[in-house]
Amino acid sequence: MNDKPQAQPAGSKAAGPKPAAPAPAAAPPTAPSGLPHPGVPLPNWRPGQPLRLETEHYIVRSMQHQDVCDDYLAWTKDEEIMTGVNSAPATMTIDDIHKYIDRFNNKTSFHFGVFLKGTGRLIGFYSCYWERRHNLASTNVVIGDKAYWGKGAVVETRDAIIDFMFGRLKVGKIWGNPMCRNIPSVFNYKAQGFRCEAVLKRHRVSPTGERVDQFMFGLLPEDWAAHKARRAAAKAARTARKQGT
Repeated sequence: MNDKPQAQPAGSKAAGPKPAAPAPAAAPPTAPSGLPHPGVPLPNWRPGQPLRLETEHYIVRSMQHQDVCDDYLAWTKDEEIMTGVNSAPATMTIDDIHKYIDRFNNKTSFHFGVFLKGTGRLIGFYSCYWERRHNLASTNVVIGDKAYWGKGAVVETRDAIIDFMFGRLKVGKIWGNPMCRNIPSVFNYKAQGFRCEAVLKRHRVSPTGERVDQFMFGLLPEDWAAHKARRAAAKAARTARKQGT
C-alpha cells in the first residue's frame, strides 16, 4: 500500500481535513414501556422535558399518568389533608387527575411527585408556577402520606426546588400564601428563610364558609443565599462540637 500523498492536478488546491461532525446531543433518559419517564436531571434538563431532582431521602420529579395511584386519589378525598390547603374533599377520578397533570408544561408550570428513594413510593406532590412577566414563582405542596408529617420532608424537598428556581430559572422572587391557621406550613416557610410580608385579614373563605386570614411570604435570591450560609455554619458548628466531645 502506498502511504505517500498523491500529487494534485495542476491549478487545484489541496483539500484540507474535513471538520469533525458535531457530537450528537445526549438523549434524555427513557423508560421501559409502561413505566414513567425517570426525568432529566440538572444540568441536562431543557424546558419542556420532565425534570428530576434528588435530595438525601427523596426523588422529586415531574409526575406522569403512570404515577397516579390510589393513594393520590385518596389524598384528594381526605378532609384533614384538604383542609390544610383550604379546599373541600374532592370527588376526582384518576382520569381527572391525568387531565390535571396534562396542564403542566415543565416550562413555566411543574407538577412534581415526591418519591421515596429506594422504594419509589409516592408520598406527596408539588404544583409550582413561574410567572415570567414579573419573574415570580410559587410552590404549593401536599404531603399526603401522614407518616411523613413533621419529618422534614417539605423542607428537604422544597430546598431542591428553590435551588432549581433561583439557580436555573433565575426567578426574581418566590412567594407563598398559606392560611394563617396552617401552622405546619407557616413553620416550614419560616424554616426556609421566607419573610412574612403581609397578613391578609379574612382574605379567604374556608370550605365551611368561615372567613380566614392568610399570610403572604416572600423569598429573594440574596435572602436564600444568606439563609443557606447560616444553615451551613450552624451545621459546621454542631459537627465541631461533636468532634470536640
